[in-house]
Amino acid sequence: MQMHVNETIAMRLTGVRDAARDTKVYEFEGVDNDVLPAATAGAHIDLHLPNGIVRSYSLLESGEMLSRYTVGVKREPASRGGSSFLHDSIRVGDVIRVGTPRNNFPLDEAAGHSVLIGGGIGITPILCMAKRLAQLGRPFELHYACRDREDVLSETGVESLETLRIHLDAEAGCVMDIGRIVSEAPPRSHFYCCGPAPMLNAYEKATEGGPR
Repeated sequence: MQMHVNETIAMRLTGVRDAARDTKVYEFEGVDNDVLPAATAGAHIDLHLPNGIVRSYSLLESGEMLSRYTVGVKREPASRGGSSFLHDSIRVGDVIRVGTPRNNFPLDEAAGHSVLIGGGIGITPILCMAKRLAQLGRPFELHYACRDREDVLSETGVESLETLRIHLDAEAGCVMDIGRIVSEAPPRSHFYCCGPAPMLNAYEKATEGGPR
């Protein structure tokens, strides 16, 4: 389906389920469209919420022939009206405007080896990439860090990925060692990371000596 960038479509919330502590997964289907605009791995959509707020969320699924858009949303303690509205006010059957998929975090599907690192709710675009690479049969490794087991995103397909390595801060007694992950990766690996600020800072430090 050909649509202009930043165009919005009417979508109905058709499913909500608990996926982790303070995190829910939302499924939206088109009101007028059986097949939605395609989305590439790492893409996000903008939800135009009834309270006037627009928030961006990464898609959990990619593909050319999608019948729904699925996003994971964690309730943020200092929410300014986005995650709290989704958790408390939106209901199955509600119709909202949704921006067509955009990708500022593209995946290189031809890379010889990919290292995917996700922390907390930042796993959503990373998981989408992992599913795509698995579909293509491309080599990759997936590192997923959470504070506790209750924070692991379930019922999203993440635990079915053979290359998954979960790090739980509470059980390990430390944060994930991103420096070690980077140093042990095969030569010319492509790296991707999404997570909280401390994780991104550690990732940038670990990769600062590598090629852009």
